[in-house]
Amino acid sequence: MKFLKNKRNIIKLFIFVVMVYLFAYLGTKEYKTEVTDNVRFSNEYKDISKNNLYVYANENKILDILNGKSGILFMGFPSNIWSHYYAEYLNEVALRYEIKEIYYYNFSKDRQMNNNVYNTIVNKLKEHLSFDDNGNMDLSAPTVVIVKNGEILYFDDEITYLKGEVSPEEYFTDSRKNLIKTNFDIAIKSFKEGD
Repeated sequence: MKFLKNKRNIIKLFIFVVMVYLFAYLGTKEYKTEVTDNVRFSNEYKDISKNNLYVYANENKILDILNGKSGILFMGFPSNIWSHYYAEYLNEVALRYEIKEIYYYNFSKDRQMNNNVYNTIVNKLKEHLSFDDNGNMDLSAPTVVIVKNGEILYFDDEITYLKGEVSPEEYFTDSRKNLIKTNFDIAIKSFKEGD
C-alpha cells in the first residue's frame, strides 16, 4: 500500500510540474492575430471608423492600376493631418456608392528613399503634379486618384498648396466639406458608370 501511495504521489507531482510548465509556456507565448486592413487603417487614422474601405496597396499595386487597371487610390500617410480629413470624406462618399475598396498607399518611406518604383509612380502622374520650390516634381499628401482602365478620371492634390497657411479645422468649413464630397461624388459616379 505504501508503495502505491508513493507511486501516486510521484505521478501527481509529475502532472503538477507539467501543468505549471505548460501554463508558464502558453502564458508567455506570443499569438499572432491577423488584423484586417480596415482595422489597421482605423488604428493609424484614429478618426476613421473600422467601417472603412481602405486596403493597403504597395507601390507595385499602384503601378498596376496606373498601367491599365481600375481603382480608387488614396495616397498619404498618418502623420499628415490633411490626409485624415481626405480619408474620412473619401470613405464616406465611397460607402454610399458601395465601392468595394479604396487602395491606400503610404508613400512616405518610398519618397524618403527616392526609390525607383516611387519615381515611376511620380512619372506616371507627371501631367497632374506640380513642381516644388526646388524645381522637383513630387507626390504630395494627400492625393486622391481615380483610375478606370488605366485612364485617370480624377486627380486631387490641391490641398497640399494650403499647408502652413491655414489649419484643416479652419479650412474645412461646412461649404468646403460639401464641395470636396461633391467632387468625390461626381468622380466616383463617373468611375461606376458602365459597371
